[in-house]
Amino acid sequence: MTQSLALTYLEEHYDRFQGDLIDLLRIPSISNDPAYKNEMDKAANWLANKLRSMGINNVEILPTAGHSVVYGEWLNGGASAPTVLIYGHYDVQSPEPVDDWKSKPFEPVIRDENLYARGASDMKGQTLAAVNAVEAIVKSENLPINIKFLIEGEEEIGSKHLNDFLIAHREKLACDFSLNTDAGGMPDAETPSICYSLRGGVGFKLEIYGPSQDIHSGEYGGVIQNPIHVLSKLIADLHDEHGHVTLPGFYDKVRKIDEEEHAELSKLPFDEAFLLKHSGAPALWGEPEFIPAERIGARPTLEVVLFQAGQPKTAIPAKAVAGFSFRLVPDQDPNEVHRQFRQYLETNLPPTVTWDLQFFIGNPAVITNRKSPEVIAMKNALQIIFGKEPIFQRSGGGIGAVLMFKEILGVDSVLTGFSLYDDNFHGPNEKLHLPTWKKGMAALVHFFHNLVN
Repeated sequence: MTQSLALTYLEEHYDRFQGDLIDLLRIPSISNDPAYKNEMDKAANWLANKLRSMGINNVEILPTAGHSVVYGEWLNGGASAPTVLIYGHYDVQSPEPVDDWKSKPFEPVIRDENLYARGASDMKGQTLAAVNAVEAIVKSENLPINIKFLIEGEEEIGSKHLNDFLIAHREKLACDFSLNTDAGGMPDAETPSICYSLRGGVGFKLEIYGPSQDIHSGEYGGVIQNPIHVLSKLIADLHDEHGHVTLPGFYDKVRKIDEEEHAELSKLPFDEAFLLKHSGAPALWGEPEFIPAERIGARPTLEVVLFQAGQPKTAIPAKAVAGFSFRLVPDQDPNEVHRQFRQYLETNLPPTVTWDLQFFIGNPAVITNRKSPEVIAMKNALQIIFGKEPIFQRSGGGIGAVLMFKEILGVDSVLTGFSLYDDNFHGPNEKLHLPTWKKGMAALVHFFHNLVN
């Protein structure tokens, strides 16, 4: 079977693949800092050269108003063959706090079968898993399939120019579906995962203003209300004692979880013990009528992710600032949540302060068909390599590209990945479990074969 030739190729070239990943991880492609623009360009060029070297055609580094997109195609199947658009991103988060790393974030180190570096799992390792699987096929067989690559450089800053890019290149990017390996979340190295729903999100920055400047707490305490107190009470009142969000109308459009899906989510390993182990928290919190897996993926949430106020002096501050992150589920509208939040502030903030609410990017949730042919192809491929059926889960996070592909290209995404829950995305000591990564590449070879068999 030609399939075995591709798997043999993976095995024979694994050391080189690992070395390639280490080389890419050495490039500090931090998209949110203009000081790293040259490094971003270097990473894009590295990927373009990688695609060219393995026989991908029409490789281009296409500009956007921000960082470039790497494109390439291998159209080996003709018009009647399935066309897969492989998505990835080469940008990474900043490594701060650097002092918390056990090794330097851009000097990859292998410890106990884990490769430690910023971007190892999110998502340079996941991107190269797909790239290497395609290389194994291109170099060893003649599979009748069409593959396109879109590897962007702005995922970590909200893919803010991807929408315009997709509109401009809609014809070039035409496909049957997208493969996205950025939605991993395997609970352990033995349990593969397919994600079928991503929560949406909307973010706000709220500034509460009191006096025109910081003022002495002795002279004015008791007559001027402290913005910290006002903001603290507002935050406290946004949830009831059971963790429900108190915005009027917030849950009106939330899709109910039916008995079948509840039964499936109940089987997932994301129970209390698992979540406490991986979070380090002393106890769980949240809506008691829903199991943890439902609270994470099927219920909307509101979190305060920033609080700034005061100085180490005895003064009432002039202002207090908070950042809010809402995670939304299917059928909720980010713009409607914006209206609900603004109305809540108008009703509940006292006349002793003034305020300003900034509305940042908002995206609705995404839910896909778990029984589509391409999802079944992935399910079977993962089962062959990992020896057990993959779990189907809802992700608590979101991926902007998935929604944009749906809205602009009209295609769904197959969402999988080979990261583990303890890979420390965005945190110190990010890692990639290399044996799982190796299995992932083999599973992707099977996946591409399943699409044409």
